[in-house]
Amino acid sequence: MTAAFDLKSIQAQWVLGLIRSDDLPDIATQALSGGIESKSLVELAGLAGNETHEARKLFDQALSELGCKGMEKTDALKRYAKIVSALILALEITPLEGAKRIWRATLNARIDEFHDLDGFIYAASELEDRPEDKALFEKGIIEEARRWQ
Repeated sequence: MTAAFDLKSIQAQWVLGLIRSDDLPDIATQALSGGIESKSLVELAGLAGNETHEARKLFDQALSELGCKGMEKTDALKRYAKIVSALILALEITPLEGAKRIWRATLNARIDEFHDLDGFIYAASELEDRPEDKALFEKGIIEEARRWQ
């Protein structure tokens, strides 16, 4: 995560099922430290990690209190692709790892007829099967990441 707390990016990961409920109290603490406040965030930050049902409820309430309207899975995937693309371009993760993260998020979303991220998915699926073309697929992933910035 970058220096500034990005609630919309967290919401996107939550919508995609990429954040565990027991991580929500820590996320609430980070949000509060970043200057984002709501009644439910304060309560959430004080929960124990094992209070998962209450954590989910409080996080959803906090999103509502902070004006974060419901996010469609396609919008969440697009935002997540931007997050991962930034990591790839900053060399914080390898192109293959980034493409795999996007592929997993797409599988989690279970959306038919959404093909905006197919470039990442194709490259990730082919790269492992065709190691002799690694440079070609990594270049393709990097180009795709640039397109998402």
